[in-house]
Amino acid sequence: MQDLASPNAWKDHIKQQNDGSYPREPYQRISQALFEARMKTRIQEEPLIDLRFGFKLESYFETDKNIVSCVVDVNTGAIHKVQSDYLAGCDGANSQVRKDLGSQMIGGPVPGAMYLVHFKSSDLTALHRQGQFWHIFFVSGSVIISQDEVDTWTIHLPISLHTDWKLLDPLQCIYKALGGIHAPCPIKVDQILVSSFWRPSICIANRYASGSLRVFLCGDAAHQNIPTGGYGMNTAVGDCFDLGWKLAAVIRGWGGESLLRSYEAERKPVARTNIERSGVHHQVHQDYVRWVSQMSAWGGITDLEVGSALRQQIIDHINSHDGENKDHGIELGYRYNDSPVVIPETATTEPEWNARQYVPSTWPGARAPHVFLSDGETSTHDLFGPNFTLFDFSRDGVWLARFSGLYDAHSIPLKTVRLSEEEHVHKIWQREAVLIRPDGHVAWRSPEGSDQVDIEKVFRVVSGHAEPGSQLPSSKI
Repeated sequence: MQDLASPNAWKDHIKQQNDGSYPREPYQRISQALFEARMKTRIQEEPLIDLRFGFKLESYFETDKNIVSCVVDVNTGAIHKVQSDYLAGCDGANSQVRKDLGSQMIGGPVPGAMYLVHFKSSDLTALHRQGQFWHIFFVSGSVIISQDEVDTWTIHLPISLHTDWKLLDPLQCIYKALGGIHAPCPIKVDQILVSSFWRPSICIANRYASGSLRVFLCGDAAHQNIPTGGYGMNTAVGDCFDLGWKLAAVIRGWGGESLLRSYEAERKPVARTNIERSGVHHQVHQDYVRWVSQMSAWGGITDLEVGSALRQQIIDHINSHDGENKDHGIELGYRYNDSPVVIPETATTEPEWNARQYVPSTWPGARAPHVFLSDGETSTHDLFGPNFTLFDFSRDGVWLARFSGLYDAHSIPLKTVRLSEEEHVHKIWQREAVLIRPDGHVAWRSPEGSDQVDIEKVFRVVSGHAEPGSQLPSSKI
């Protein structure tokens, strides 16, 4: 088995490689508990956000002018009505917003259930017997996760759907999970934090938005997948990033209705792909659990030769299906090909896509690649503005000149970046001009070998003011 690189090692590798195939910053694993605590602090520091805890959405309704949300203070029972122009339902798998919207989940829970215990233990002699780890997957189907690499852990134990989980003893379940297919493995547990029951689900909402384009679904309210791969939160963050800049553009007056319409067109295909891939990773674990279960049933697991062969089979299986932590194409390579606010390119062939490998490209709809400039420190991503950013690699800056005469007239905020001397970046970015959206995805790029472009129509399409289906055809670019 090969260890995953540390963040510092990744950072060095990214800088040395510098071919656009990696993100600007190294990956860092962080548990949701730590992430949410950090986000809470940042949100509380933001003057534009009114953050309130202890409130629950009971229902909402639309009027001709706005959205009225009825929320209840769970501590006092008092009901409050909140008026807003828009409503984003980020209220989880049992979303009330989704129910009131009338959106149906396609799919559902997978067979089986899990009992979860979140606990503290400083018994590292037992827990780190095999070395430090992030996850340990037992061949029995149970899992233990190190949440903070100090003393906080979570076990997941498979249970029958008919089990009354409230009657289970959390301590005994911890011991059973750690014992795997063998006898329970007692450890010293300092504190039980939480115990609960959950069922993995594979499902997606049939629609992400209301007909009025004023109510939207994000995260688990819109899609749910098996945790394998860690795509749940990453997909949810992508939803909010996509919807957030579009709402801001519309509220500020320069974004058109097609921006809001594009949210579902862009994000639903990403969710479908990620859901499917999480199922692929889940099946890897199910395979070896099934093999062990079948062999145990006829007693073959106790045979030294047979047991050794099975262990090697499991090792080979996991090594050849290790995308759960290495599928860079899933994390970085998704493209908004069918978006009404991305100008398609049909005159050339789309770069290959696969789940395993991220192929850097400025293909319209793709995530713009990170490349360090010739100074070795500045990234193309460092140059992105808060709104649209136009990169011009031409010798004479012709694209900046052509765009600058129009973006003021359309009141679309645009940052311009001229990189005529950056040949390495230009080679990876592939075109003389590339227009980047606020979320870092490519909205448009200049045609290969031609400068015949209707710039005004580019602005109308990418800002959401063009009629549906009116993106620039390849014959005009």
